[in-house]
Formats: sequence, C-alpha cells, structure tokens
Amino acid sequence: MSKTKLLLIGCLVIGLYENWEQIDNLIFPPPVATPSAAVSGTVHVVLYATQWCGYCAKARKYFAKNQIRYQELDVETSEQGRIAYQKMGGGGVPIIVVNGSTVIRGFDPEAIEEALLNSP
Repeated sequence: MSKTKLLLIGCLVIGLYENWEQIDNLIFPPPVATPSAAVSGTVHVVLYATQWCGYCAKARKYFAKNQIRYQELDVETSEQGRIAYQKMGGGGVPIIVVNGSTVIRGFDPEAIEEALLNSP
C-alpha cells in the first residue's frame, strides 16, 4: 500500500474518532427527552460548572434543548458557587443539583431525566 493511501486512511480514522459522537447521533438518534413538561417551573435545577468544561457545555445544551430552566454557578468566578461546590466535596464539574437533594456528578442525561421526573 502506498504512503499516500496509508496517510489518507489514518486521517479518516482520526476524523471518525474525533467526530464519533455526531456520527453516532446520526446513526442512532437519541430519544426525545420529555422532562420539560414535568419541570415547568416547579423543579429547581442548579448547574455548578466552569466556562472551559466540555461536559458543562453539553449540560447547557441539554437544558436548552429540553427547555429546562436552571441556575448556573461558575465555581471559578462565583464565590457562592465555589463555596457550595466545596461543601459538596468538589471532585470535578459539572455537578447538577435537582431540588436541593439529588446530586448528579458529571453529565449524565439519564440521571438528569430521572431526577427531574422523580422530583417531588
């Protein structure tokens, strides 16, 4: 096999790896989440995040897509956010708190949906 073909195959593999999430979503579309109907303002959601965190960005997109209202506290720039984050033990971002009782560490759409649907 020529060096050019190997280089092209290598670029293709890297491109697939870098964009696998988008490719996977095209092949297997994620289910349409419906917690927004149940959330309609009775559930309080807080996102502890940073501006540079990729999973925090995914959480923001998830909330926007599903029309879920939330309060965001930046743990690096907000004193209130940093104090609350430290009280929860920190350990990485995002941390999502639903109704002050359910704490979700990391971006986990299934856990978010379950927390929203099972909120009192």
